Amino acid sequence: MRTTVPIVGLTLNFRDAARTIECVRSLLAEGVHHVLVWDNSEDEGRSALTVRTGLGDEKRVSIELSAVNLGFAAGVNCGIDRILDVYPDAWILLINNDARLTTGALAELRNGLLRAPMAGIAYPAIFQNGRISGTVHYQRWFGLLSRRPLPGSDPHASGCCMLIDPACTGRAVFDEDFFMYGEDAELGCRLRHRPGTLLHVPQARVEHEGSATGHNGSPFYETRLVAAHLILARKLARSRFGHFGLLLGRAVMLPVRALLRAVRQRSLVPLHALFGGWRLAHGHDPLLAKARRFSPRSGGQD
Repeated sequence: MRTTVPIVGLTLNFRDAARTIECVRSLLAEGVHHVLVWDNSEDEGRSALTVRTGLGDEKRVSIELSAVNLGFAAGVNCGIDRILDVYPDAWILLINNDARLTTGALAELRNGLLRAPMAGIAYPAIFQNGRISGTVHYQRWFGLLSRRPLPGSDPHASGCCMLIDPACTGRAVFDEDFFMYGEDAELGCRLRHRPGTLLHVPQARVEHEGSATGHNGSPFYETRLVAAHLILARKLARSRFGHFGLLLGRAVMLPVRALLRAVRQRSLVPLHALFGGWRLAHGHDPLLAKARRFSPRSGGQD
């Protein structure tokens, strides 16, 4: 068992320097060895400069500017590549920039992985909107999310925060066919044949604002969620017939979800997002296409 493992923080910034600064400070206060901020802002370095200025001369923080917005999954994978190039034995503490580690959370996550040699990802309890959540289950037939396991569901850890041992997961933690949303559910489903890989550590807690970048209810948020459900149907299907069945389930769930959200928000955006999300999931995603051209992991420009 390794008793001393350097832990390097990783967070993504998209034109949100104030939240990123507070997030990084919470990691430093918990004693991480280093923090890498992967900047997806695509704003000629202005946001990254604000982050650097706000953190002063802190030597434990480095900022990597991406040529374009790679999205969440590819940004995380590229960040892990950069970290392991410098710290090959490190564990990676991935955290959303709108989240904060609470006192003692890092030590609890670290000790959890040390005590569970089969585990490769430890994740905390997340305090958000007055509620605490831990393990989430994704029901593959209808794309339902629940706190308790339903028939046909697989558990997963929220991409909001997780401590990752790359020796177990590999560098490419997330599937880069997801630009934003859905990648954490796909990871959990992918790991279902490796029991014990995911470890919930409820003693560790993270405070999460939630949807600070995607803006819950916005066209971006609604279309990306629809696209994520449809991409998951393709990823989780074991055959063409199975894919058709999963799409049928979503053909029921997604319109009902959109209608309920439209009524709740008094907006037509969730209904319009059904078509927009379908287009994104079926190859009409300019952001994903651009990210693939410029991603360092695909050999593109950087």
